[in-house]
Amino acid sequence: MKTLKRDLSIMLLLSISTCLSACGWNPEVTAVPLTAPWTTMNLPVKENTVVWKSEPNEFRAVHKEDKKTITKNYTDALKAQGWTLGKFDESGDRYMVEMSKGGEKIQLEFYDFSNTGVVIKR
Repeated sequence: MKTLKRDLSIMLLLSISTCLSACGWNPEVTAVPLTAPWTTMNLPVKENTVVWKSEPNEFRAVHKEDKKTITKNYTDALKAQGWTLGKFDESGDRYMVEMSKGGEKIQLEFYDFSNTGVVIKR
C-alpha cells in the first residue's frame, strides 16, 4: 500500500509539473516600450503580448493567442481607426495583409512564433 501511495504521489507531481511547464508562456524576446506611431494605432497589445520592436517604420510583437484570432484582433483594431483592408495572402504558415489609410500604407505579417508573431511595416 505504501508503494502504491508513493507511486501515485510521484505521478501526480509529474503531471502537475508537466502542466505548469506546458501552460507557462515565456517567449524568448526582450520587451521594449511601445513608441510612436504605434502608440496612436490602438493595437491589441495590452494582454498576453510582448512588444519586442517598436521603431518608426517597423513594429514586432509576439502573442499568446492563435494566429487567426490575432489577425482578426489587429485588422479590427486598425479598421476602427479608419484603416481599409486591402490584399490578404495566406502563404504557408504566414498571413500577409495590406491596409491603407489616406495615402499611407502598412503591411502586416502574422506567423508562427511562440504562438503568433506579428510584424507591421510602414
